[in-house]
Amino acid sequence: MDDDTDFTLPHTRTRRLPRPHSGGGPQHLLITLLGDYWFARDELLPSAALVDLLAEFGANENASRQAMRRLTQRGLLAQGKQGRATYYGIPGDIVANQRLRLARAVTFGADFSDWDGHWTLVSFSIPEAERDVRRLLRNGLKNMAFGDLQDGVWISPHDRRADAVALLDELGVAAGHVMHATWGMREGDREAVADAFELDGLAGEYRAFLDEYAPRRKWAEGDVDPREALLLRTKLTNDWLAFRLSDPELPAELLPQDWPRPAARALFLELYDRLGPKAAAHVRHLIARYDASLSRIVTHHAVPTVDARMSEEMARMLQEGGGAASP
Repeated sequence: MDDDTDFTLPHTRTRRLPRPHSGGGPQHLLITLLGDYWFARDELLPSAALVDLLAEFGANENASRQAMRRLTQRGLLAQGKQGRATYYGIPGDIVANQRLRLARAVTFGADFSDWDGHWTLVSFSIPEAERDVRRLLRNGLKNMAFGDLQDGVWISPHDRRADAVALLDELGVAAGHVMHATWGMREGDREAVADAFELDGLAGEYRAFLDEYAPRRKWAEGDVDPREALLLRTKLTNDWLAFRLSDPELPAELLPQDWPRPAARALFLELYDRLGPKAAAHVRHLIARYDASLSRIVTHHAVPTVDARMSEEMARMLQEGGGAASP
């Protein structure tokens, strides 16, 4: 997962310009863990318990406490005191964002089968003297999962006209145009689409995901150590959602017949669900060191059939695109 990813609606991307990451790993990890095991809770958790939780992933105490302070400054954690101890939790006003992140995590990768045949097309001409602007524009379009069809022409099967126009305006690109068009496909054009979106490389990444995690199916059916379940489930989720940055989510009719994403998605959902109880048990164990009553309300998400049983509220939020962008 990435801090520049927008999880509000299926097939949407942010238009934010690329920016360097600045060591936000523990921050992102903590928000991810709280969203998975402390979902929509008003209670605050002891900071020492959260330090122990992050330590399971290799974060030292100083980095963990600094992450908590920074998240609090950003309004993404609530802070309280009980005696001399500091407690943290999820502010009520970002619970909607938690729901959207969860929904996006488990719906990502579903087939895009309702395509209307239209493309968003961005064309531009930028002189060599402004190559930095050209680089920023290309990176911005790539972040929105446009494909590089040919020099100065980028395409997306999703309606991203507003974001593309905003990006051109933001960068001051005068000789840039955004169109919504159909494509009279000729022989070889499907291969051009595959090249524009680098589908061969993406397919390889999905197959590597399958190669790494498929052997875990048998292991997950056994008596899994709770700590190992937590570590693997968190890595699994992050690895799966990393595809959100590289997969353009093309319409099903434009994908190769042996496209490996459906198998990868099924594997993710199976392992995520199967490992949930043991992973939550380890989080419960860590919190119980400091507060047994709080440990008893740790939960986890079970999502292999989430598309069928997604709550009415979450479905409405996904349709409306409500909530803040993910941290």
